[in-house]
Amino acid sequence: MKLLPLLLLFSLPLVASHKVYLIHGYAGLGLEMQLIKSSLDEAGFHAEIFTYPSLREDVDTAAMGLWHKIEADRPDTVYFVTHSMGALVARSVYHHLPARGWKPFIHRIVMIAPPNKGTPVADFFVQSRLARLLGGPNLPNLTTDPEKGAYSYPIPDAETGLILGVRGGRKGFNLFLEEDNDGLIIPKDAILGNEKDLVFIKATHAGILFKSLTVRMVIKFLRTGRFPWK
Repeated sequence: MKLLPLLLLFSLPLVASHKVYLIHGYAGLGLEMQLIKSSLDEAGFHAEIFTYPSLREDVDTAAMGLWHKIEADRPDTVYFVTHSMGALVARSVYHHLPARGWKPFIHRIVMIAPPNKGTPVADFFVQSRLARLLGGPNLPNLTTDPEKGAYSYPIPDAETGLILGVRGGRKGFNLFLEEDNDGLIIPKDAILGNEKDLVFIKATHAGILFKSLTVRMVIKFLRTGRFPWK
């Protein structure tokens, strides 16, 4: 009879754990991700906002901190929802995945307004010594330099969806950029080439986080790997 509880324990099905990490962008606080987090919680996801001092801590250091967090949490499956430079943090996590030993399955990533190939805005400001001083270590990481800028980070092998902000005309929110843009990011500079799906929303770089359409897109992609009308 004493063996019965033990046998019942081993007969129970194993339940996989899944976790969504929301990663804010350059100069963000994490509060701007709260609407998406609350909506994910209501939709049944286990979500957490990962914060880091983006004006003092470079992308790789932030990614290491995120990896240590994931190691401590030990989820079986990981999802990332990123805004702006948060996409680079998620990509840099791949630097820290061990060749052997425990590591989670990184299933899907939703990148909102990601500077995957950098932004001309960073190219402009990085030329100023004062801007480099005030902007912290990540300003060079946001440039379009193919060897030292945003494109130098690993390209994830997870199913990836892009949500990109546009104005919807020949000119974007930033009139100094030659193409349509969200004020900081030109769509072509967000595309890595391995995306499973992408969608455009009329919104600014920061304002896109507060669009109900953005929230619906995030939830749908995390569930299905596609955006709603695909």
